[in-house]
Amino acid sequence: MNRNLHSRLDEFLTRPKKAIWVIAGPTIFGFAVHALYAVVDTAFIGRIGPDALAAATFVLPFLFVAIALINGLVIGVTATIAQAIGRRDTEAADRLASISLGLALGLGLALAAAGLVIAPYLMPVLGAEGSVVELAMQYFRLTSLGMPLFFFGGVIRAVLTGEGDAKTPTIVMSASTIINLGLDPIFIFVFDWGIRGAALATIVASLFSCAAYVYIAFVKRRLTVRFRLRLIAPRWSPIAQISAIGVPAAANQVVIALGMGLTNRVLAEFGQTAVAGYGAGSKIDMIIILPVLGLASAAVTVIGMFAGAGRPDLIRTITVYTCRWAISIAAALGIAAYLAAEPAIGLFTDDPGAIAVGCTYITYIVFVYPLAAFGITSGRILQGLGYGLPSLAISLLRVLAVAIPASYLAVYVFDAPIHAVWISFIVAGMMSNLLAVWWLRRHIWQGDPSTRARQNG
Repeated sequence: MNRNLHSRLDEFLTRPKKAIWVIAGPTIFGFAVHALYAVVDTAFIGRIGPDALAAATFVLPFLFVAIALINGLVIGVTATIAQAIGRRDTEAADRLASISLGLALGLGLALAAAGLVIAPYLMPVLGAEGSVVELAMQYFRLTSLGMPLFFFGGVIRAVLTGEGDAKTPTIVMSASTIINLGLDPIFIFVFDWGIRGAALATIVASLFSCAAYVYIAFVKRRLTVRFRLRLIAPRWSPIAQISAIGVPAAANQVVIALGMGLTNRVLAEFGQTAVAGYGAGSKIDMIIILPVLGLASAAVTVIGMFAGAGRPDLIRTITVYTCRWAISIAAALGIAAYLAAEPAIGLFTDDPGAIAVGCTYITYIVFVYPLAAFGITSGRILQGLGYGLPSLAISLLRVLAVAIPASYLAVYVFDAPIHAVWISFIVAGMMSNLLAVWWLRRHIWQGDPSTRARQNG
């Protein structure tokens, strides 16, 4: 098979700003389709009743942990493969891809087993009550069965993105999402499976995406990076490279998931309706942040390639360019969400109390979106360079050092209204951005930002 890794690298080096959009364009489109799925899926669950919506919201932190581990592995694989391509080291790229596939299957099976054992004991601790507990467990048990599928598909997607191909995973993701959307109303309402139907629809869609990736990678051999059986055995150096980026990236998202769970707990003091309203509002957050994630994900690949190629000038140019676009997108979409808050929240629930909570949440959180965009993008840029800890440090400061303590102090000590929780998010975002600026200055402008990636060779 004729490999075109080097020609793609040369194209990216020649037109670096275009390279960002070559990756980001399809990725943002895929995320937009996925966001549509999240909107419709949550709307279907909301139509079952407010208890079902609250149950899905309580499960969300657990699913977020799984997504965190998947994304940590994906980011680690994407960055290290992009760096290897930047160094023009195809053997290293093949080894990284092969080892990561074995890691994915092992992690997926382990997480499925662990989730089924631990989750039932934690639901009541997070504030779920009555029928909400049983509904939450129905949803979680079935979703847990799909964990190996999620990990397997995630790694092949990471390899494709790491080599600069964002179109193929976007096509697979979009087709899988369409299948999920089509099955949701059938499983939930026609078959009357309720919240279990939503989980089953997700599993079937994931089976399709995994089958598509197997066909692309192993039958048609469309990947230019190759999976090789002789390279699949674990080796310390490749695993260490992936882990240096992926473990902090996963921990970063676990921190966010923990923050969501603790936020649910403090909001439960205002009733299950407040939790449902926050759950609906958080879906608006996802719609706004996903395009930023698409742009930031593109930066991992492009920055990784430029770092491997030893081009600090291009790294600095793309850093400024990507951050500027991410902040602009988040600000524009945030204003749109504020102007359309009530009908947007109404897509997810028809409960007046939940709608009121969700609208108030959007009124405050609109100020957080640009701050979050900069924090996310700066963290992904540093991951592309091979630094995983900065993104984790930024999230630890924002979530566990500021937002959650401030929320608990306001509600439990000073008996403040729910608005205090939203204000704590704004303060946390501002403080974490100061740390993000410091990390960027240290690793990009106060030295050669390509050093770590070239040393990995």
